[in-house]
Amino acid sequence: MLIKNKVSIIPLDTTHVDSIHKHLNNEKLVETYPVTLPYSKEDAYMYIENEIIKRKTGIRYAFAIQFNNQFAGVCALYNVDKNKQEAGLYYWVVVDFWNKGVASMAVNKIINYAHSTLQLKKIITGVLKRNFASIRVLQKNGFITIGIAYNPSSYHYKFAKEEVLEMVLEPL
Repeated sequence: MLIKNKVSIIPLDTTHVDSIHKHLNNEKLVETYPVTLPYSKEDAYMYIENEIIKRKTGIRYAFAIQFNNQFAGVCALYNVDKNKQEAGLYYWVVVDFWNKGVASMAVNKIINYAHSTLQLKKIITGVLKRNFASIRVLQKNGFITIGIAYNPSSYHYKFAKEEVLEMVLEPL
């Protein structure tokens, strides 16, 4: 299935509250994404408001992933450091869109944004060692593993005592 032209990323805003609230209350998704259930509509609103504030400061850039103009998840650059020309990356995709190439294309689009708009040269991320699908998404986009960390609590309290692959993409 050719999805390249069907996936887009748009700046996250408060029109996405209902979608985020709905989809982050999926038990399957939160097995690998650090939210606690139940995830309230107020949680979603506060999350988006925080992302909007941080976008204005230039340290975070969160986007809604869309597939055929339907909400399909979130991807973001965080800890953006324009002096070092690097940032972190996180993303999650609505369960209905898993294994359809949506995550791979969204990551590709945010990499292009990081390079062309922000002039970044390096993106770092961490992924649970057991999250094979996400590892594959990152590898398809050129990320390589640079280490494995035992997570005492630094990669979100929810995943303490798990192994996390530290991955990097450079140069963009």
